Amino acid sequence: MTRVAVLTYHSIDPSGSVLSVSPEEFRAHVEAVVRSGRKVVAPSWLAAPLGLDPRVEDGSFAFTFDDGYASVADHAAPLLESFGFPFGIFLVTSRVGLDNDWPGQPAWVPRAPLLDWSRIERLAVIGAEIGAHTASHQDLSAAPESLAREEIEASRAEIERRLGVLPRIFAYPGGRSSPLVRRIAVSLFDVCFGTRHARVSDEDGRSEFPRIETFYFRETRRFLRLFSPRVDARLAARRALRRVRRLL
Repeated sequence: MTRVAVLTYHSIDPSGSVLSVSPEEFRAHVEAVVRSGRKVVAPSWLAAPLGLDPRVEDGSFAFTFDDGYASVADHAAPLLESFGFPFGIFLVTSRVGLDNDWPGQPAWVPRAPLLDWSRIERLAVIGAEIGAHTASHQDLSAAPESLAREEIEASRAEIERRLGVLPRIFAYPGGRSSPLVRRIAVSLFDVCFGTRHARVSDEDGRSEFPRIETFYFRETRRFLRLFSPRVDARLAARRALRRVRRLL
């Protein structure tokens, strides 16, 4: 079975927030992947059955960044470009050029600037896949169908208007969705991503591919566990622990 570790990042900064990885930690992650010899694939490649054209090798990695933080262009993109690694960025389109202070944002999340369209265009030129993350970072799982559709379609249309190409990838804000929302999203995008803490496998449907939250692997010694033969068992244990904590 082919399995791919799709990594989820948000901001690349030294704040220590659960939504942040420091530039030094991020460099250590990338260099660990380089040393491993594992392939790094563009997120859209996962839309095709794994192992077919374009062929995705077992044990590959993919880099994704949610929300469109400006720090991605400052710290992550130059490093990834230097190694020829593709990556994906999911934009909250109504907040482009502003900051991450959208409605419902928890007070504990540090406010930080987001990419503007000129920087996004430059990232697309160097090979970044620009994906949608709704217009305003709504919790789609609680939204009525009309609002969910509007949020998803508006973000898709704005990216097409600004960049001249329809986005192929989408990520649910906070990883929250519903069967209805997933049906809408997968009808508009080649592949959609959630936040279930697991590697993508041949058995996953493209309406909600899992990703690995790098918050749990910021330290290099922890990140190296992603190369272990037991990585899937470790991720399953982490998912179980998260479910228990949510019940408490």
